[in-house]
Amino acid sequence: MSKKIPFESKYKTARKFEYAANLSLIISASLIFILWLAPQLPFPVEIRSTLSPVKDLIKVCSYATMLSYMALLLIGKFIFKSAEKAKRDDLIDNSFGTTFSDESSQGYYNNEDLDVGPVKLAVNAYESSFHTECTLRHMLFKNSIKALMFSIPFLLSIFSENGQSIVRLLFEISIPMITLIQLVTILGYYNSVKNLNDRFRSDLMGMDQKNINLSDQSKLLIPVMEYYNVKSWANINLDKDFFEKNREQLSKKWDIRKERLNIK
Repeated sequence: MSKKIPFESKYKTARKFEYAANLSLIISASLIFILWLAPQLPFPVEIRSTLSPVKDLIKVCSYATMLSYMALLLIGKFIFKSAEKAKRDDLIDNSFGTTFSDESSQGYYNNEDLDVGPVKLAVNAYESSFHTECTLRHMLFKNSIKALMFSIPFLLSIFSENGQSIVRLLFEISIPMITLIQLVTILGYYNSVKNLNDRFRSDLMGMDQKNINLSDQSKLLIPVMEYYNVKSWANINLDKDFFEKNREQLSKKWDIRKERLNIK
């Protein structure tokens, strides 16, 4: 079956805004670092006086790129929320054979052999949660480096003479805070998903999936709803490049886990 993912275009659009936001962050951090470094260099007095207009221009550019970073990041978050809604609708259609989505995906989930119903919903959500956990594990290290690298220029400027202005101080402290909050959010997201995957595995283990009773159906819905509640709280677009690069390996790991749980 050929693969078709109708909601992928929305994720791509959200990622474009995130890439643009990160570019603005790089430019802003570079400009802030230049503003901090310039007074440390032994320029003659006459050269320093001629550089004053350049310094003011760099300050204006750094303000603009800080605002661009925040605005682009916010827009990306809104588009990502729309993509997540489309993906949830597709999950329901794939799991129950309904038609809530305008266009259904094909070949996105690896559980087409399962009968439609709550078990397939739980297994589909578990597969998504499993891939999320693996991707977040990679993103934790990546974002730790990002938080460290981009915080240093702003913190250096805050504690120098360039950071004495209260307006500038508020701008410059916001960037390290945003990157730190993103890192903490990813850590909380990863721990929550990891615990949910343990819950999925525990609930599906030993369950008679062909003759599932009402109590078990309700039991399976709890981690499904919790998973999408956590995704909504985190509102983080996962690292697509990492997922595509490791798709085959992750699929093999997922198939092994399905086999061990006797999901069929």
